[in-house]
This record gives sequence, structure tokens and C-alpha cells, in this order.
Amino acid sequence: MNLSVAKYSHRGGRLVNEDYLGFCANDSIGCFVLADGTGGYQGGAQASEAVVKHILDVFAIQPAVTPDMIHASLGLAKEALNAVKRQHPEFTHMNTTVATLMLDAHRRISYWSHLGDSRIYLFRHGRARQLTRDHSVLQSMIDAGFASGSSRGNTERNTLYASVGSVEVPQQAVSASALMLESGDAFLLCSDGFWESVDESCMESALRQSGSSAQWLDEMVRTITTIDDGSRDNLSAMAVWVGEQEETTRIQTFPVHEGQ
Repeated sequence: MNLSVAKYSHRGGRLVNEDYLGFCANDSIGCFVLADGTGGYQGGAQASEAVVKHILDVFAIQPAVTPDMIHASLGLAKEALNAVKRQHPEFTHMNTTVATLMLDAHRRISYWSHLGDSRIYLFRHGRARQLTRDHSVLQSMIDAGFASGSSRGNTERNTLYASVGSVEVPQQAVSASALMLESGDAFLLCSDGFWESVDESCMESALRQSGSSAQWLDEMVRTITTIDDGSRDNLSAMAVWVGEQEETTRIQTFPVHEGQ
């Protein structure tokens, strides 16, 4: 099985894009990272960029898809955030979410980790499954039965109880065990601005109409821009397919690909 990837990031209706995403991969093994800076204009963009780059740089040196490596990704994120805080003491409240996916198509295994409300979805046989659980106060209330419905569309969903800058790592921050891959699996890493704009049924519909990871992402972005009212948050996403896909989207080398 091979891996293919496509990515997208846009500032939406905001003046600054605080999302950052990138990947380090060849045609069978890879690390995919997305971060969404928090704190308004107080260093969120610098925080997200530093976290993504540091995780990918370490993976490029030691490209291993293992439980130790995925657990280490959270420590690497915190290490990067602390370093950039020292470089920018004026941004005392800089912070970011992070979502990391590691895949080994030859061994047919994957692991993930996350902090905050950036999400990772698995699409198997065309159906969406949210692997991550938002570390938001609203989601914890929904899980505990004190609130009902979905966090999508709720104005209170942005209050997070965990992010890269948190002292403690919450439960469900790292996959409990390896997720075994099947040919045709697709993954979507996305910031809250993206999943707020495209629900799971639209994600599935776009996937059914697509022949490549790039086309799938284009279909979802087209849905967003069609209904965009100009006030949206930053929106970013990365689509990863496992199995034979179009040659134009297949990764042939092992560089680090970063950027918005």
C-alpha cells in the first residue's frame, strides 16, 4: 500500500492565519501534523509553526511509527512551544492545539495524538469515524450528559481545557493502541475552522465523488467557499489516503513539507 496526501490552509475571514500544517513522508511511511494557534494575535501563528516544524524535524531524523514515537510527539510539541516562548517573551499567552498522525503502510499500522480541538478523522468504506475527542469544556459536558447535541455551531465550543501549553496531558490524547490499516482508508486532519464548516456527511459525500486525496480536499473546500459569509475562522486540513491512488498525488521522496 502507498500513501498520498493533499493539504489546504486559508485565513478565512481573519486578518492572520494562525494554522500551520505539514508532513514528512515517502510513499509508505509518514508523519502528518496540524496545529491551530490560540490567543488571538498574541503569538498563535508562531506557536503553531514552531510545533509542527519541530515534530516533523525529529521524525525526519528518526522516521519510526511506534508507540514511543507518537507519545513523544506531545513532549516535542511542548518543547517547541516553550522554546518559541523564550524567543518571544512579548507573547506570554501564546499557545496552540496539535494533531499528529503517523502511518506505516507496509506494516499496515497507524497511531495518532492530539491536544485541543483540532481533529483527526478516519474514513473506512466511505464512512467517517472521529478518532480524536475535542479537549473542550463543551465536549466534556456533552460526554458527561450535562449538555446535548453536537459542539458544531455552538458559540461556547472554543473554551479548551487542554492544549500544548497545558501542564497535564488529558486522557484520550494518544491512541491507546495501533490502528490497523486497510487499503482504501482515508484520514483527514483539520482545524476547528474547517470541521465547523464541513460536517461529516459532506466529508463523506465529497470522498465518494473523488479519485484522489487532492480532489477530495478540493470538493470539501468548494463546499465551504460556496456558503462562506466572510466571517470564518482560519480553516486548514490535510487529506491522507492509504492504497493505490493517482500518481499526481503520490509522495515519491522523503522531504519535510511544511507551510500553510
